[in-house]
Amino acid sequence: MKLAPPLLASTRAAALFLASVAALSACTVSHDGGPDNKPVEAPATAEASNPMASFARMVPGEWRVTATRGTSTFDTWHWGPGERSMRVMTDGLDSQVIPEPWRELQVYYWHPGRKQVCTLGLSPYASGVSEGTIEFDGETATGVFDLHQTSGLRKLGLRWTFEGPDHYRDVLLEATGPEGLQPMNEWDQFRSKGPPAPRMQFAEEPPGPSKDLKVFESLLGRTWEAKGEWTTGERFHIETTFEWIPYAEGIYARTVAVSKHGEPVHLLDAYFFRHTGAGVLRCLALSKSGGVYEGDVSALDGGALQLDLECYEEDRVGRRVVRLDFEQDGTLRDRMWSAEGTDRELLLDVIFAGSDRPRD
Repeated sequence: MKLAPPLLASTRAAALFLASVAALSACTVSHDGGPDNKPVEAPATAEASNPMASFARMVPGEWRVTATRGTSTFDTWHWGPGERSMRVMTDGLDSQVIPEPWRELQVYYWHPGRKQVCTLGLSPYASGVSEGTIEFDGETATGVFDLHQTSGLRKLGLRWTFEGPDHYRDVLLEATGPEGLQPMNEWDQFRSKGPPAPRMQFAEEPPGPSKDLKVFESLLGRTWEAKGEWTTGERFHIETTFEWIPYAEGIYARTVAVSKHGEPVHLLDAYFFRHTGAGVLRCLALSKSGGVYEGDVSALDGGALQLDLECYEEDRVGRRVVRLDFEQDGTLRDRMWSAEGTDRELLLDVIFAGSDRPRD
């Protein structure tokens, strides 16, 4: 398939909603200038070029907590595309709360619209969904966040104090009265650089997608790819995979562009979840160039999915509408429009084929 010039002329990060969800940044691979192809000046420092630089201390290895009351947790940190975000998977066992292994997801990302490092968390405890901000100041990080649970809204905070490269004190705070945030629990996190600790096996098969997320079930466990060329003659090869995160009840989608030498370039991470407080399906997508795309997901008649997203790319703000149609031949049709008021302009119309071949 060939993609028309208007796509190449669109904003740098949102030029292509790659892959079966919201893949939003393929053009960044070969088009490094802005919308007018102006050169981008190199920032003076690494910190200026990437406000997520303070999080580099969290990799490699895994961070472990072991408590006498039977709780063990293991945090593994992974860079997102372009090192503009980090994904943290927490595996744990709490014999006093959940008598089997459980899993949580945390995402930390720079938001170009808010000029802050924002957070998203998905927890199995009362279907928890947390949203907030975090900031580093030397060897200390502080954050605040809203935790939406089935029992209601909680106001929480965090404080990390690093005591060397492989140890930090993790304090959780909560506001339950007029005195504001007060410490409620704390842990010592220690880094282990050896092989990952053995994980306890689930007693039963982990639960699959809940009712609200079943609309994504046919996308899971497969590699979705599209091949074609720009009208300039330059070829593209895009692949996306979807992973179900049990207990945390989220879906993680990862999109890469495969170079002509077969090497993958990580373009986009996307997260889908049911927002407990708002009662709707939500999407957060993070691109290699630092773009943030967030909004609601709707299931349409006939099984199609529609994403209504606000797009934040450097100093630009826009709106995109993405529609995913499952065709009778098993392929996935991905269309994207730019939206302003009631007006729409088609930017993309691509077909993705699914296979059971796992991506390397």
